[in-house]
Amino acid sequence: MAAVCVISALTAAAAVSGYEATAVKAARFFDMREWASAEALYGLMLDQRPDCDSTYVDAIVASSMLGHTDMASHLLAGAMKAGVSFTRLMDGVRAISFEVGEPDIYEDFLIRSQRDCPWLERAIDAELLRYFVFRQNGRMTIVYAEKMLAGLPDSIEYLSALGEGYVTTGSFSDAVAVWKRILDIDADNYQALLRLGNYYDITGHRDEALDYLGRADRLRPTPFVTERLAALNRQ
Repeated sequence: MAAVCVISALTAAAAVSGYEATAVKAARFFDMREWASAEALYGLMLDQRPDCDSTYVDAIVASSMLGHTDMASHLLAGAMKAGVSFTRLMDGVRAISFEVGEPDIYEDFLIRSQRDCPWLERAIDAELLRYFVFRQNGRMTIVYAEKMLAGLPDSIEYLSALGEGYVTTGSFSDAVAVWKRILDIDADNYQALLRLGNYYDITGHRDEALDYLGRADRLRPTPFVTERLAALNRQ
């Protein structure tokens, strides 16, 4: 019995050692941008530890860099089956895509995965919205904000994103309407009050600027807003 235990322990230790050696090689290939070799080794690692989120992240990026979009979607499905956090996985793929200087592969990965994993459509829509807000792509921000609002019309998060999209595309009257809609839902929404106050200040509507900036200042006083209110009152 003792011999069996020793053999089992040695076998387990060898497996761990083998996995760690593979991980070191995979990381080296990834750093050297040898995507095919990295992809192959990450596949071996996931066979042994199918619930490791960081391995999925690097494997997805490597596959995407090779143009293996089917494999990237397959990896996403495998990660979800293994119980990996969707948010943590997406945060990782986005960060590494930017790190390697190829942010577009993240967008492509999301769009392709949405077709291949339709049960994740809404979660991916939300991720695409965050991505387009970050990239300041106003047109696509509006598209995805409206998609998300179709399911949650009173979401402050998605309404705020829609307002950002309108600002980026220069549709300020639409942005104003959205900010006022936010205040209909949450009368003390600081960001909406501040944006409306600044908009009316810039466009020369003193009374409206005083109203919205005053409400914002009462909620969260800041030197800039307080000083601006004083200047408006002196006019």
